[in-house]
Amino acid sequence: MNTDSTYEKIVYKEADGRRLRLLMCRPEGWNADDARPAIVWIHGGGWRGGQPEILLRHCRLFAARGVVTFSVEYRLMPHEGHDAESGQAPSVETCIEDCRSAMRYIRRHAAQFGIDPQRIAVVGDSAGGHLAVSLATINGYDAPGEDTSISAMANAVVNCNAIVDFTGRWKAMVPAVDAKEAGGDPVRAWLMCHEHAKALSPLNHVRAGQPPMLIMHGLLDVTVVPEEAVRFYEAYTEAGNEAELVLYPHLSHAFVLFDYKTEEQEVLKVIQRIAQFLTRYDYLPAPAQ
Repeated sequence: MNTDSTYEKIVYKEADGRRLRLLMCRPEGWNADDARPAIVWIHGGGWRGGQPEILLRHCRLFAARGVVTFSVEYRLMPHEGHDAESGQAPSVETCIEDCRSAMRYIRRHAAQFGIDPQRIAVVGDSAGGHLAVSLATINGYDAPGEDTSISAMANAVVNCNAIVDFTGRWKAMVPAVDAKEAGGDPVRAWLMCHEHAKALSPLNHVRAGQPPMLIMHGLLDVTVVPEEAVRFYEAYTEAGNEAELVLYPHLSHAFVLFDYKTEEQEVLKVIQRIAQFLTRYDYLPAPAQ
């Protein structure tokens, strides 16, 4: 475990020569007997870019509210047209696998981290939103030999402009099936690819008993259209799950990020809305009156 003055770097997994990190921020007055809630942040970047440091400011803001926070590093896919090299993710499934490993590591070490293993909320943006929502819906893509008796699922989720459906415009992220693999039948090849896309889509895995979720989306988002958020909200609540849908008429994609497209005061308002949701579900203490 390596530290600097503001956060700790913890290796949660070694895979293909890569040491994957959690960046951890502890609140003031922390001790290992606390059993505090935890908030896990997952960065976006189209499964090909980004780094956990992007969300360190978010981690620090919520640690200041009394919770233990983490930002997850996961293997990234190579740029389009390039084959995956050692230490890269060959597919979106690998990104899911790493995030599931990170969740299990955090739960397994809950006592060491001073957290309650049944109060781990996950927040994700864009592709990271897909990974966060996957931790509420998709039960699969585990690393070989991993102890699956420890749950990898989140207890609450904040979905910021997440990709939830790979069967439309995001099908380009799903490897095409060669007709030879389908017995020379191009229709069967297309259907096989379509089934793969459905398997990666949280929308296709909605069922009763999944954790509460805050779904946030900007109506000016042209990267992930807001209709995805609405369809997911409708499916999630129709299954009997608790969810809130917040649509921002003036915001575009990745509105939760500092120093990107959105003005800082707008990002802080979004973070305050996330804090309200987490307070409602007892992941943050209520603000002092």
